[in-house]
This record gives sequence, structure tokens and C-alpha cells, in this order.
Amino acid sequence: MNGGCPCGKRGRIRASPHATATAGPDFLSALPEGILHHIMSFLNARQVIQTCVLSWRWRDLWRSVPRINANYGELSMSPIAAFTPDNEAAFKRFVNRLLERRDPAAVIHTFNLRYTISNPNNRDNDSADANRWISHALQNQASFLKIIVDAHELHLDHTVFTSCYLGRITLKNVFLDQGFFEQLEIGCPLLQDLLLYDCIIGDDEISSETLNVLTMYGCQFPTLQESCISAPNLTSLIMHQPENFVPVLDDVASLVTATVDLFPLIEFCAYDMRQLLWSLSGVRNLDLDYYACKMTIKNNPQLCPKFINLVDLTLGQWCLDSDFYVLIIFLRSSPKLEKLTLKLEKYYPHPYEHIIGDELTERSFTCEHLKIVEIICMEDDEPLAKIVEGLFVDNGMNSVRFDIKYWSQIPFQLPAFYRELYN
Repeated sequence: MNGGCPCGKRGRIRASPHATATAGPDFLSALPEGILHHIMSFLNARQVIQTCVLSWRWRDLWRSVPRINANYGELSMSPIAAFTPDNEAAFKRFVNRLLERRDPAAVIHTFNLRYTISNPNNRDNDSADANRWISHALQNQASFLKIIVDAHELHLDHTVFTSCYLGRITLKNVFLDQGFFEQLEIGCPLLQDLLLYDCIIGDDEISSETLNVLTMYGCQFPTLQESCISAPNLTSLIMHQPENFVPVLDDVASLVTATVDLFPLIEFCAYDMRQLLWSLSGVRNLDLDYYACKMTIKNNPQLCPKFINLVDLTLGQWCLDSDFYVLIIFLRSSPKLEKLTLKLEKYYPHPYEHIIGDELTERSFTCEHLKIVEIICMEDDEPLAKIVEGLFVDNGMNSVRFDIKYWSQIPFQLPAFYRELYN
């Protein structure tokens, strides 16, 4: 195989055999190959190839780097600059040559692709190229796959997902056709971590015997439907703002930590909420927020199950609607609770009550293990925070420590899954 630079003739710059002699001792090149590969793994693919001019030691190192970071933004001054047809064609040629001229015996541990489909009329061809690159990476034993797509969504070919090494997948703006999750179940027996961001899902069931971590942000189904998630070994679930589907958790017996944000883009009723809460009854850590349509809860004392393992609970302002209806129900159902966090509205006033419930005839609760209640609010909401504090005092819980924080005091931090996307 030709070991030349895949950048084309104009990009072929040969290293001088006397380069190190004139520049002094080359301590970096003296490092073991594994350390050099680790250093190169932090570079984009184009930068990795350009290291071939440093010295003869570096001439072919790029051909076996275990991590490929192919980013279409490398061909322009800015990653968000207009992706012209000429740039698009050049990027495709670059990735094709890169993969063709790598050492065929070298393992691709991590394949990161940031791509764009600028013309929806050419989506099939653009998707075919990306699917071929993904297939190449998987055939070379990739264990981590990250595909970030800007503009129009990439149509992923699920048939390429056959790998005994793949353990982690991150996808953004990708269309997952019907049969995708079944193929993962059959073809990727070691898959443990799946992150989906703004993806369109063609299946009505997400089923996996191997997944430990599932993160879904802004994912949607083509039509409004219930979507069943069945993953008996799942320990961590993050579901932010699901669109056009009602999440149904069927088999999540191993779940330890769950974060669920339900926003206005779904239709939700008291039955759906009850079903969701009962499926989360075994978790230790729960963060639940609700911004969807108004939900009426009447004559439903069993809305919450007994959260027998729950020690850390985070709720949004919705739990204070209808005279603290949901908050009281949660407190009465969480005998081992140690910490409660209430996140009140951050950017705008509470527009209306999301929960309409019957008046509770019994408002008493006892949380023997509760040590701290943290309330995060705007400065104007401090009187409401004091009312919440009074609720606990009225129930004889004087030893609980209350910590009131303002949003303005909390440094902004991107969500962990967002940092994962662009890391």
C-alpha cells in the first residue's frame, strides 16, 4: 500500500533526513510509538497527516493512529462556514484517501466524523459515503463511534452495524431506519453506551440486552406513538424533551439513575405519568421535570409507587402546582430520601399550573433520612422558597438543612451529554 500523504500531489511534502541534525535533539520523536499515537489522537485527521513532514520517524505514523477525527470544517476557515460543493467533494476525496492509505493491519479504536449534508436532494449519495466510512471503521475493530451531522439528517444504513468490538455510539441528527435497534442487538453484542441527539427513530421499540447507558435528547418518531424502551441491564437513562412519542419503560429493572424532561412537544396524561413513575420505582437517583400540557390528576392516590431505593430526588417547579400536590406525594413515597433538590423557573415566570389535582386530605409526610433540601430559584422567588421550607417545619422536620441558591450564583455549565458531542 502506498504510504504517501492522502492530501494529493500538492500536499506531499517530504521530510528531510537531516531535519533533526540541524534542529538539535528530537526528544519528541524518541518517545515510544504508543505515546506518539496518543498525542496525535487529539489532532484532526488533516493535522495528523501533516505530521509526516516532521522527520523520518513521523513519516508513516499517521497510517496507524488509532483515533480518526474527520471534520468537514478542516477544509474551511471555520467549522460553520458555508460548505460548498467543491469543499464537499474535496472532503469526500480526503476521507476516502485517508482510509485507503492507512495501514490495513492498524486498528481504528475511535472514529469521529463531523459531516454535513448541504443538499437534501443529494442526501442518498452523501449518506452512502458516510455509511461506507462507518463500515470501514467497524471492520477495523472500532470500539467507539461518533457521528455528528449538521444541516440535513444523515440516513444511517443499519446493516453496517456488525461488530464484536463496538461498545459506544454517539449520533447527532441521524435518521435511524426501521430495524436499527434489532441490528444493534444482533450485530453488536458488546454495545453498552448509546447517545442519540436530535435523531429520528423509525422503530417503535428500543430493545437491548447489553446497554448500560442510554441518553436521548430531542429525539422523535415520524408519527405520534408510544415508544417502548426495554433494556434489563440499563443502569443510567437520560431522556430530554422527547418529541412525538410517549416514553414507556417496559423492562428497566437494573436502572439506578434516571433524568427525564417532558416538554410541550408531547401529549401526556395522568395514566402515562403513573406508568412512567412506576417503571422508575427502583432508582436511587431521579431528576424529573414536566413542561408538557396541563395534566389533571384526580382520584389517583397511587400516582407514585413506593420509591424504596430513592436517596436523591430533583424536581422542577411543576411539583409545587396545586398546593404542592406532586411534592407531597413524592415525599410520602420515598422513605429513604436523603437529599431533595427543587429547581424553580430560571428564565421566565411560571406561566400556568401544569398539574391540576384534587385537594389532598392528608398532607403529612415523614422522611426520616432527609438531611438537606436545596432550592434553586430566581431572587424574586425567595418568598416561595420560604413557603416550601415552612411545609417541612409544619411536618416537624426541623433538623433538615435548607440551602437556597440563586440561579445567578451558579456558573453556567453545558450538560454532560452536550460536552460529549463536541469533545
